Amino acid sequence: MPTRTSVITAVRDGANFVAAAIHSALPQLEACDEWFVINDHSTDDTCAIVQSFGDPRIRLLHSQRQGTSAARNLGLQNAQGDYIAFLDHDDLWPQGRHAAMRARLDAMPALDAVVGRLRIKLEPEALDRATYEKFDRQHLKDAYLPTFLFRMGIIRRAGDFAEDMPHGEDVDFINKLKECGMQIELMDIDGLVYRRHAANVTNDRKAMQQGFFDALRRKLARARTRTERA
Repeated sequence: MPTRTSVITAVRDGANFVAAAIHSALPQLEACDEWFVINDHSTDDTCAIVQSFGDPRIRLLHSQRQGTSAARNLGLQNAQGDYIAFLDHDDLWPQGRHAAMRARLDAMPALDAVVGRLRIKLEPEALDRATYEKFDRQHLKDAYLPTFLFRMGIIRRAGDFAEDMPHGEDVDFINKLKECGMQIELMDIDGLVYRRHAANVTNDRKAMQQGFFDALRRKLARARTRTERA
């Protein structure tokens, strides 16, 4: 049987970008794949735009303004795929990305995940342009989940996203994946187009810094717990 992929997209008020995200990724999916778009209490036309695609692979679920982590957890609770991909509503899949990543995991059963390069797309109103330009064409294997394709098994071993983390949840989850012994391979492909615009949550640099520190504290706390149990 062919492998099946579950794509998970958390979105709140994403009407400006969500259609482009879906257009970039939907043609890359197989008929057996599934896509969970979790609406986190949007007040714009997000739901209508998602539903307008009319594709049976896309399932619109609803969260209650509890944040990205809770929305992703809801998607994972429903996902049945062999592989898991996370795509934020304002990002894009480069052409051919998914087929290359899926083929590599199919061919290498010992791998838990593959990761591609991050590409940066700067919108005219993008903030902090110089900081993000330096990330273009880099493998951000420690920080950004949507550049990966994962096996479901390693995701299940890592557990849930931390729903009490408004920022830094990607870093925390990647740390938990590593603590589970995740085996990854860096692929010489573009894995994601990250769109920089005026509404990115990462525009709040102080909050993002606090999130990284929180992820580090949680990593150290888990290490202490493992040591105490040993």
